[in-house]
Amino acid sequence: MFVMAALVTSGARETVKVRNMSSNGALVEGPVLPLAGTPCLLHRGDLSLEAHVVWVKPGKAGIRFRNTADVGQWLPSGRRTQSEVDAAVKMAKAEFVSAPAPKTPAPLFSTELSREEVNHTAAAMEALADELADDPAVVARFMTKLQTLDIAAQTLRKLATQIP
Repeated sequence: MFVMAALVTSGARETVKVRNMSSNGALVEGPVLPLAGTPCLLHRGDLSLEAHVVWVKPGKAGIRFRNTADVGQWLPSGRRTQSEVDAAVKMAKAEFVSAPAPKTPAPLFSTELSREEVNHTAAAMEALADELADDPAVVARFMTKLQTLDIAAQTLRKLATQIP
């Protein structure tokens, strides 16, 4: 999961990336984060959650929500949940297995891709998305596209686990 949100405290409002969100808390990333123990409000669009900072490391913090969160509401609109992505991958694999082989195959690569190559591509996509997300102008203009990059990288990592 990767969405942009505002982390609001009594003295500041910072834009953060929300990652690894659960119903009880989330990992947030940003250049300026409050100290552990600080009460805060995670805000995105019409959604907000009261929370407090549990731990802080450079550029990252763990927050715990005061009440249970509906993670589905925090996903980018029109985006699929991980279980839906998993189901789509499974369906695509099933269709691929049952589809007749083309008479004149035109492979994209001269050799099969390895798990390492797919993971390397996913890491490169994540690095690109993170680098672009550090620019507020890019985030403002291309937020949905940045989230699409993150989802694509997650999908590649999932596919890599299925390569022998």
